[in-house]
Amino acid sequence: MPLSASAELSISGYGGKSFIDNSDLNLKQGQTNLNFKDVSWEDNSFKSPVFYGARVGYWLKDTPNIGFSVDFSHLKNYLIDSKSVAVSGVQNNVPLNGNQVINTTALKEFNMSHGLNTLTFNGQYRWFPTGQRDGTLLGRLQPYTGLGAGFSIPHVEATVYNLKTYEYQFGAGPVFNVMFGLNYDIYSFISGFAEYKLTYASVEDNLKGGGVISTETVNHQLIFGLSSHFDI
Repeated sequence: MPLSASAELSISGYGGKSFIDNSDLNLKQGQTNLNFKDVSWEDNSFKSPVFYGARVGYWLKDTPNIGFSVDFSHLKNYLIDSKSVAVSGVQNNVPLNGNQVINTTALKEFNMSHGLNTLTFNGQYRWFPTGQRDGTLLGRLQPYTGLGAGFSIPHVEATVYNLKTYEYQFGAGPVFNVMFGLNYDIYSFISGFAEYKLTYASVEDNLKGGGVISTETVNHQLIFGLSSHFDI
């Protein structure tokens, strides 16, 4: 079938493993303004609730190499709060500078275990190694790349002093991602794919009792999934 015969709709689901770079973390509440330098995160990708994602894509009829997608990703970030890091700022208006175990400060806990959820809108490009999509070994294979932007919907789990914040927050900050992958047609309208995706998220979460906790995270994801694709 010629590649330009029809447009294509794809629906995908995936899971995998996430790796999170260290980052700075800032806490502001009342007379407390603390900056935690180079904190570490755990991803716990395979612990409930697991890391997963879903994507809906559309490939153009006349230029089938070009497509667009909407991607939802259920990333997770757990602050390693038992680690000693460099802390600077004021706590209850008292200067605090030097190395400190995080959970011995005003910040007792901070996780996004029900998701540093991201929703991005992506442009994608794919290649057909043989010039067409067919049943041959190379004809089944489509390398692809993509670039997108969107926003986060984190589930904030923070304890500052004894006050807990436990809720979803919509549009907590901008998200940008880039992806590189290989799609392989398994049978008829079913294909499998493997992908590396990098996601940058700037998150500013509101706290109960006022104040914010903010950070910028970079997540590296190794993704494996299945897609259904249909001509439309």
